[in-house]
Amino acid sequence: MDLPSSHDVAPDAPEKVPGLPRLLWMLLWQPVDLHYRLHGAGIQSPGGRVGQLWHEQSDGSRAAGLYARRMLVLLLLVSPLLTVSAGTALASLGLKLEPGWWVSAVLCSLMGLFLALSSGLAAGTLMGFLASQAMLVGLHAAVGGAFGPRMGGVAGIVTGGCLGLVGGLCAGSIGALARGKGLSINRVQIGAIVLSLVPMVIWGLGKEWRFGGAVAASALVAYLVAAFRLPIFLVESLVQAGAFAMERWVGLPTLRWSPVVHHNLSYLPYPFLRAHMALAARSRPLEVLEVANACLKSPGNALLGWPWVLAALAQAEAAAAGEQEDTHKEG
Repeated sequence: MDLPSSHDVAPDAPEKVPGLPRLLWMLLWQPVDLHYRLHGAGIQSPGGRVGQLWHEQSDGSRAAGLYARRMLVLLLLVSPLLTVSAGTALASLGLKLEPGWWVSAVLCSLMGLFLALSSGLAAGTLMGFLASQAMLVGLHAAVGGAFGPRMGGVAGIVTGGCLGLVGGLCAGSIGALARGKGLSINRVQIGAIVLSLVPMVIWGLGKEWRFGGAVAASALVAYLVAAFRLPIFLVESLVQAGAFAMERWVGLPTLRWSPVVHHNLSYLPYPFLRAHMALAARSRPLEVLEVANACLKSPGNALLGWPWVLAALAQAEAAAAGEQEDTHKEG
């Protein structure tokens, strides 16, 4: 049940490559699972450049070619369509957008394509996709005066927030897909520092230190919130607590409902998860092992993985053996 080695690549299996909706979902929320799933499909470089994947395809890997095509469809077709649809909806609701806002959909796709060719397909797809949506508010609405003066404090906060949101979501997903594990806290902190310094330098050179400071401060906060998935963690904590309560008091088997099974990038431990696993250890040991495997993929829950779970299963087995022995004695 251990995590497979990232070097253990299976034979060509294109049917294991997720479809478009599932691929986008896994990029954002389950990049570690996607890493191993793509390796299981026979893809050697899930986080590689387009050229690397095409080289794998030329060597006979149909899965690599299918994966590259689906990612490019997300970047070059789905992303612009969603951006135009979202921009049209915002404009119809009365949000002021800078004229020509729809051009950003094309530009972001081209930027993403450049990154896909030079840095990595996953990096280009995610950054192009998310930046295209975020620029509607963070650039075009801010410049269009929807939040007051274009160089005002509120506009700077909104711009920085959108910048940090894209950076935080992309960093965790890209790193996890390429490495097969989430980024360390130190790497997240370094990314936050770099991202906050960029706007200070850009707008500082233009003598707009006040605006640059607002962008930098909000970008730093938004990056950390997005990278550590803090708003999602609050919701997931309620789900985990509710699932544990249902199994504890109602008897409904709910361990598979745990957010750790469906989200790889939580940097905080889920409440009641250890107690939930202990509760299910005696009746559903295989399920507990699967959840323990999911814990190893989650930076905030890795300590709930194998050492503790194996001990809990041993205790459950000993307790079950003791009950069986007592039954025989009574008989």
